[in-house]
Amino acid sequence: MNGTLLIRYLKHDCNPSEMNEIERWVAADGAHAEWLFEMERLWALKNEQRFSEPGRVDEMFDRLWTRLQQTETAARPAPKTVAWRSVLKYAAAVAIVTLLSANLYHLLKGAQEDYAENIVEVPAGQRIVLTLPDATRVWLNSQTTLSYPARFANGSRTVKLSGEAFFEVSRSGSKPFIVESPLMCVKVLGTKFDVKTYPDENASVTLTEGKVEVSADHGKYRLALVPNQQAVYSKTSGLTLQKHINPDMARSWIIGELNFYDRTLAAIAADLERWFDVQIHIDSDALANDKFTCHFKENVTLEEVLANLKETKRLNYAVHGREIRITK
Repeated sequence: MNGTLLIRYLKHDCNPSEMNEIERWVAADGAHAEWLFEMERLWALKNEQRFSEPGRVDEMFDRLWTRLQQTETAARPAPKTVAWRSVLKYAAAVAIVTLLSANLYHLLKGAQEDYAENIVEVPAGQRIVLTLPDATRVWLNSQTTLSYPARFANGSRTVKLSGEAFFEVSRSGSKPFIVESPLMCVKVLGTKFDVKTYPDENASVTLTEGKVEVSADHGKYRLALVPNQQAVYSKTSGLTLQKHINPDMARSWIIGELNFYDRTLAAIAADLERWFDVQIHIDSDALANDKFTCHFKENVTLEEVLANLKETKRLNYAVHGREIRITK
């Protein structure tokens, strides 16, 4: 379900085919119907003479947000059984409601729609896909935050990212598409690429199609990438170029797969924490720096991943609720 489509529904601008899509989405889950009802009530306020009561808008917005948080808490899965397919529908609903709530709040408070800032936050254990105002498609991984304007203006298309995202950028004449993050900046015109930029981890850009320009450390480092290349930035080594990369491995997470090639156990554990919303403790630095190569297909559970790692006979593990301890 596309957030832009729901906005058109609230504006009564949908064609019959789009109305059918909305109806199927509502029928698929009772929670969808409840959230859409709350959003319709918020939207209706703009057509009523209640703007003299700003507290009413705040009250309804807070009620919608509280319901969303309560549903998220109730829907939190146990770490042993969580699988991608089981969380995708809920994750999409979270992202749509967050996106629409931000738009509605700005509109009802009197802000101009063109200048409203959309902020999409993806919780641990979930991932979503959305379409930006310029038709660019974006897949967001777990614990990722993306912010972007309701309408791109001023000659560029700029978004801000913390976490990991795969972009299919729509061409827009000479208007560049820019991804800003705390460690790196990526500039493109129309292409497909993955950006991974989590706090306290090395950042990377992997190119699938087209051409991108990567800069880091306030422009101190710059690289131009062609397909099957990867730029990696670390505070100690600066910006380095990796050639002959398989881009399918870098973006396999968008179809629910886990791919680790010659990765340290510490890096694997960081990804598992985000995917399954758990905390992983590794017994020693030597074990944390040990490297593994493994691949897991869609719907894999945390227990299956840990069991597979254990089969290498290089580690053991114990699970206590949402905490996992890995030992030699």
